[in-house]
Amino acid sequence: MSGSKIYTFASLSRGESLGIRVGGPGLGNLLFPWARSVAFAKKHGLPRISSTWRTVKIGPLLRGEFDKRAYSDLFDERQISGIEKFFLLNFGEKVKEEDALKALEVKSQRPKVILFEGMERLFKPILEDHAVIKEELLKMVFDHHKNAAERFKADGISVHIRMGDFSIPPSEEHLREGHWNYRLPLRWYISVIEKIRNAAGSSIPVYIFSDGSDEELKEILDLPNTEKVFFGSAIGDMLALSRSRVLVASASTFSMWASYLGRMPVIWYPGLHRMKLYLDTATFEGTLDYDENVPESLKTALIGPSTAT
Repeated sequence: MSGSKIYTFASLSRGESLGIRVGGPGLGNLLFPWARSVAFAKKHGLPRISSTWRTVKIGPLLRGEFDKRAYSDLFDERQISGIEKFFLLNFGEKVKEEDALKALEVKSQRPKVILFEGMERLFKPILEDHAVIKEELLKMVFDHHKNAAERFKADGISVHIRMGDFSIPPSEEHLREGHWNYRLPLRWYISVIEKIRNAAGSSIPVYIFSDGSDEELKEILDLPNTEKVFFGSAIGDMLALSRSRVLVASASTFSMWASYLGRMPVIWYPGLHRMKLYLDTATFEGTLDYDENVPESLKTALIGPSTAT
């Protein structure tokens, strides 16, 4: 059987063979099927079909967000595209991800396209593929996004506050039960910032990454030595966040991806740390409640082992 007759493809939503989608999930969610397709293709020496990243979304336009999330100028995947992609997606034999290994063993006259869809298992299938995924992601990101992210000072606390299409939760208890896709209370972010600054013994810089307006974020932007930053695009922000010294996460897969790529200490709201992303145990990744102290491992990351108490 020729390996050239089997391909992997990360299916992101409908209408993909035409080169543009309508709607669909955000970047964090889209990266899951893409990453699994990359990992599988690398392990089995298979060619990949370029994903259709470009999309048209109405929500960000209606909400007046500065990032329209069209994803038309983020990636140059340089895999199979154009007429060949159209032919394979429309006339190739489609294979579900769960049948991928079986498809490698069964010969066929038609080309096979293994479809990777959805994000149900999050990072579980790719926990050990971090290096490959990061390498392939950086390889396809346009240079101006990488250059923008590399200008991030990353000398303080990075705080990701997701608003936009996230609604206000009915209560904090609802969040603690593990419900995602809600806005986190600003008072929790402020509490964490104050704890970290107290542990560090100084008013270290705070960088706010958010799709919220300055008015919505006023309470936290009024803190000393705090500024809102934007690196030109969703991927620019994600890569900048991945360079953080410490990350205070939102309840989103976007924060999870920044953590997965960067391996920095990361703090989650209680009840919203879905899974551990680091195979080592030295780097802190966990929750911090209003009445809890900064863990020793996080203090060490902030001020070094010689002065941490």
